[in-house]
Amino acid sequence: MRAFRIVIAGHGTLPAALLATAELICGPIADVAAAGLDPTESPDHYTDALRAAIGRDHRRVLVLCDLLGGTPFNVASAIARRSPRVVCLSGANLAMAVEAALADGDLDDALVERLLETGRSGIVETERNRARRAS
Repeated sequence: MRAFRIVIAGHGTLPAALLATAELICGPIADVAAAGLDPTESPDHYTDALRAAIGRDHRRVLVLCDLLGGTPFNVASAIARRSPRVVCLSGANLAMAVEAALADGDLDDALVERLLETGRSGIVETERNRARRAS
């Protein structure tokens, strides 16, 4: 059983869509929230929304962010700097969300490395595309 909460943070409806798609693959996922930044929302308002999604208990929280340097990542990383129970990763993709949802145990260094590797290894170019570009 997963011992940590997951928050998917990002721009617009992407976090909700990523969560819905992960649930299409995994079935219902407990203790996961999506926090999308609306275009009309201020960073301060988004900070409040993200803090609410993270929660105020003492459990560890994994925040999967869509884009390095974007407001959701900047807000999440600022929260993580002040709270050692929060881990923030950027460049989230569906493979990372599924891997995190299916994880057993604690949010530790080994899991963080596995999530990063899962995200990286899922980004490939097909042989046919590579051959086409080479010619």
